[in-house]
Amino acid sequence: MKALKFLLWVAILVGALLTRAAEPLPPVATRELAERVLAKGLAEIDLGLYPGTLLMQAMSELALIEPASPLRGRTVELFNKFLAKEIKGRGSFISYEVGGSGAALLRWQGVAPELERAVADAAMRMMEKQKRSSEGLLVPPWTIAEKDQVFIDVAFAVTPFMLYAGLAEKNDRYVDLAVFETLELFRILRDGRSGLLHQGRGFQGLGVVSEDNWSRGNGWGAVGLATLVRDLPATHPKRNDVEAVAKEFFAAVLRHQNKAGLWHQEMTDPTSYTETSGSGLLLYGLGVMLEHGLIDRKHEADFIRGLGALPAYIAEDGSVNHACIGCLCPGQGSKADYKGRVWAHNDPHAFGPVVLAYVQALKLGIRSVTPGVKPGVFAAAEDSPGKPRTYVLRNPEGAQNINWENDRIAFRVYGPTVRHRVGSGIDIWPKSVDYPVIDKWYRLGAAGFEYHIERGEGADFYHVGRERGCGGSAIWRDGRPFPSETYGTYRIVANAPDHVEFTLEFEPWDAAGLRIAETKTIRMVPGTNFFRVTHMVNTTGTESVMVGLGLTTFGEAGPRQDKGRGAMSLWEKSDPAHPALGTVIVADPNQVSGFGSAGKDRYMLLTVKPGEPFTYYLGAAWAGNHHFGAPGSWDALLRQEADWTKLNSLYARELAKP
Repeated sequence: MKALKFLLWVAILVGALLTRAAEPLPPVATRELAERVLAKGLAEIDLGLYPGTLLMQAMSELALIEPASPLRGRTVELFNKFLAKEIKGRGSFISYEVGGSGAALLRWQGVAPELERAVADAAMRMMEKQKRSSEGLLVPPWTIAEKDQVFIDVAFAVTPFMLYAGLAEKNDRYVDLAVFETLELFRILRDGRSGLLHQGRGFQGLGVVSEDNWSRGNGWGAVGLATLVRDLPATHPKRNDVEAVAKEFFAAVLRHQNKAGLWHQEMTDPTSYTETSGSGLLLYGLGVMLEHGLIDRKHEADFIRGLGALPAYIAEDGSVNHACIGCLCPGQGSKADYKGRVWAHNDPHAFGPVVLAYVQALKLGIRSVTPGVKPGVFAAAEDSPGKPRTYVLRNPEGAQNINWENDRIAFRVYGPTVRHRVGSGIDIWPKSVDYPVIDKWYRLGAAGFEYHIERGEGADFYHVGRERGCGGSAIWRDGRPFPSETYGTYRIVANAPDHVEFTLEFEPWDAAGLRIAETKTIRMVPGTNFFRVTHMVNTTGTESVMVGLGLTTFGEAGPRQDKGRGAMSLWEKSDPAHPALGTVIVADPNQVSGFGSAGKDRYMLLTVKPGEPFTYYLGAAWAGNHHFGAPGSWDALLRQEADWTKLNSLYARELAKP
């Protein structure tokens, strides 16, 4: 009976803890979020450029919510600075000179009569002097006419300004141009398969449309449509067309919303990073559709879910992470080109979309949102992509693992506190970005946010356990391996942007009657998928010993083994949910005695002398990284880099640097 009561008490306690762990985070006020990000944006960015006009539009919409708000006065004051040339509005469109669409919106609403003449003059000059495409779309003056270049970003630049100027001036030509600009861009750039938008035409050649479904590009389209949905008069002859296009487009947008409630940089590719500027603009448009009853009310839950996901990317001071840097049909305009376009901390595009999303929430009466994860968890400035570098870290807590990385790939060995459940094999952290991820992923893990899940930077999905992983070693005797336990002590020799070096010492162990101790020094440099291992084995005897270097196979492929080149490699899926991954060993061909197999591991066998250092190279590559996503990239790596002489030369050059 006592045992039963004890078990019941434990069950109640565990249930209470689980319930407590599952409790939602405290709600955050939507207006507070909007004002915090607005204040940071005003302090950070140049308002005279188009990201500034986007922020000014968001500020104007926020100012209009409450008639007596002091924000109205501050907003008008900023627009007056454009008129006085204290803020120099400049860029691709004439409307930027007066502060963009926010100025026209306030003029239409009768809030800022002093803007009347400036807005009217800018609209007239836009109509008469702005450069046009072959279809008559307003485009920047720097576009190449011979390539007939257009891009979806201009929907934001033209449609809101011309619509509000037209409504203020009662000029139907301006209103018609506003409608034409967005509907024609949707006709040209709509992707028939996804229902989303491509960004541009003519940047890879005459008539060539980019292949992307870029998040912010779709966000620009969402702003153009949302403006028309909200404020185009019901009597306009194109009103039904606008609504039909909007319904179809936002249905496609919702199909590509991720589980958290946001959208990825390449919207059709969930392995690309979550992108906040496009997500904010899409949420804004989605909210307008809900406000006007053009999508089913059930999607309000999707809208609120997205609003709750954004705070993870917003810091306490209003900083915003994960907004793609400036981007216009990069490279070949492929999905991979857009996927490889990095995000930045407080990119100028980051602020306006977030403010717009929360302003629209306020218009729908949503006064607070419950964050999906801890606010700010993705918002640290040091997480922002910066200059690629090499990096090594001994995680001071928990397992005391040691991780190292460069601009291509990351690795890990486990620490002594977890040797009861893992071995001394070498783990791989496949990453798809060139900036450091080790610190960030550990911080996310500490915050309860899994880094084993792909979120656009790669993920820890390679499972090494007690296997050898990517080149873990073992003493080979009597036809089988005798591996060490996890490392015992360590010393970090160098942790510099252009190289890392550290030494691992392993506690002695028995290999079929032979007492073994070993030391490994690992060095890694940028621009390669290989790191160098300088390895020394000490034994109780003087005779040569055989060391096995293992690659773990996951049952899909056998290794390529080339004794003459001193190379062994694998290319397979280690996890069915992720792209294929390759591992490779390159050693001195003169030391390679043959190959062996034990369990899931395939071994290259080297004959070495006790007490004498020997060197080899270990490498890995992942198809989720843009360097290796194309067919044949792994084979090219093996041909071009997996060579003993070339790798020796590479590391000799690096060692010679001051």
